Amino acid sequence: MRTIYLRKDYDTHVRKILIDMAYLVSHNKIRLPKYYFEEGLYLPHASKNGNEVEKYFLTKDKILTETNDHYFFDFPFKAEEVENSAY
Repeated sequence: MRTIYLRKDYDTHVRKILIDMAYLVSHNKIRLPKYYFEEGLYLPHASKNGNEVEKYFLTKDKILTETNDHYFFDFPFKAEEVENSAY
């Protein structure tokens, strides 16, 4: 599996945050350190027809659980849907 990045668009640049791939593969969940979280973070993925790239935004209402240091989000895609569009 290739590395997958979350993204945050700004006016002048795009911030990329590497997802903890070991945790993702073993639990099928995104583990994000709390200090990385901000509004507007998204995961680019292929649309249902596969022709476009859509954005899956990580918002507070999508947090499954949290610890003192991490937020945990569901990963509702197959790896192939994200890998091809996460460049």
